[in-house]
Amino acid sequence: MSWDYGALATEIYELDKPIGHSFGDVEYYRRVLAGVSGPVLEPAVGTGRILIPLLDAGLQVEGLDTSPEMLAVCRRNCQERGHDPVLSEADMTSFVQPGRYAAVIIPTGSVGLLDGSGALRQALACFAESLVPSGRLIVDVEPPHLEAAPGPMRHWRRDPFRWTMQAMHVEHDSAANQVTSFLRYEKWEDGTLIATELQPFRLQYWSLAEFGQLLAEAGFTGISVSADYRDGRSPGPRSETWTFQATRA
Repeated sequence: MSWDYGALATEIYELDKPIGHSFGDVEYYRRVLAGVSGPVLEPAVGTGRILIPLLDAGLQVEGLDTSPEMLAVCRRNCQERGHDPVLSEADMTSFVQPGRYAAVIIPTGSVGLLDGSGALRQALACFAESLVPSGRLIVDVEPPHLEAAPGPMRHWRRDPFRWTMQAMHVEHDSAANQVTSFLRYEKWEDGTLIATELQPFRLQYWSLAEFGQLLAEAGFTGISVSADYRDGRSPGPRSETWTFQATRA
């Protein structure tokens, strides 16, 4: 799994995806969770980009992440906005709170960080056990993109620093439906490199049929899928995000 987000990767994540920044997902999750009265769990919570707007909307949301750096920033962001949610340093493939949650959500493709069907099966089993009967699982899945060409260098500036990020190497495994990159994060001050990190980063992709089948095998029912945060929009060849909804039997 690509969960080894260090301090520098966390800084860049916060610059690139600040609290409330939306790809359409913030509004979507606020809408589909409206009226949920019980606790909601967000695995892979990161720095709180979606968690905090949901807390602002009055939902009782808890988060977990394997990165202590991410969680430290998430706690700070919550405190600055007057929130004190339950945040746990834990892995979604083993974290279980039996019958606690009314919903489990995994926005924006974070489920793709799970390496292979075995890890996904473990996570789905944990979600099912942690949900109340008829509790809801809502998961974003990124359609397969198996390009092997590195993308351009990205950069951010906040005086006196500049941050850069670049995929140094990209390879894809069509049999496993995975793309592995080596991401180099750098922090500069007055033209001098003051910090750098290298992160192996693997994304697992699924077809619609595969992911739906794994949900069914985990005991979920009422499985539906929509595209691009539009209720009722069916996935198509140009879809950027698939969102699966399912219910614990």
